[in-house]
Amino acid sequence: MKPFSHYKNSIDSILENSFKNTRKFKKNLSVVMGAMKYSKTLREFFTLYNDIETKTFKSEEERKGYINESTNYLKDNKNNLSEVTPILDKIIKDRAELCEDRVNKIYKNIDNIVFNSNVINFGSITESKKYLTENFIDGTKKTITEIKNPKILSHVISKNYSEAYDAILTEEEKIILKNTLLMSEDTLKKEFNNVKEVVLSKLTTLISESKNEELSATLVKTKNEISTLNTTKNTYIRVRGLLEDLN
Repeated sequence: MKPFSHYKNSIDSILENSFKNTRKFKKNLSVVMGAMKYSKTLREFFTLYNDIETKTFKSEEERKGYINESTNYLKDNKNNLSEVTPILDKIIKDRAELCEDRVNKIYKNIDNIVFNSNVINFGSITESKKYLTENFIDGTKKTITEIKNPKILSHVISKNYSEAYDAILTEEEKIILKNTLLMSEDTLKKEFNNVKEVVLSKLTTLISESKNEELSATLVKTKNEISTLNTTKNTYIRVRGLLEDLN
């Protein structure tokens, strides 16, 4: 498995390099948010890599304690990343022109501790922990202006999704979301049209069978809304979710 810094740097550069193009940025942000929504582990890795890069502590004891706790947590959960790496690989591949081959020394040292933990690498891990501990500086000397806006945004996204979606998605919903994120544009269009057609047909049947005026009005309104939707990942997930409710 590729080190997480590869994915973190790539996602950061995608957001940063599309930031000035509002339409492209919104689309890229939506895809990244979808991946965050799908995987709790991804949200946690994003959050902790950002925190280790930006947090400030005044005492060495606090610095060492935070590094040990956070990297131990990442090591315990690194295998869970395998569920989301296919999605990330596709996001990065589809946006290769926005990705930069950059090296972030902080992320590189976190990777070393988390992904290369063994007796043979003990000396190197000690050096990485020392480097990260020394990176934490007095909070009065470090300002948020050191970090680009899109990177701040990726941090906020990961934290917000950790709070909002940790227990909301069912396994079935996760599968739908994952499959949607992996779809090509052609496949998405085809699948959306198929699902849309089935949903409209079911709604038509329900309207004809309904003897409740209030329910009929709601069904007609829903049918009209669905019929006007264009193909996007968000609308596909919405219509697919409605189909699950109707079945």
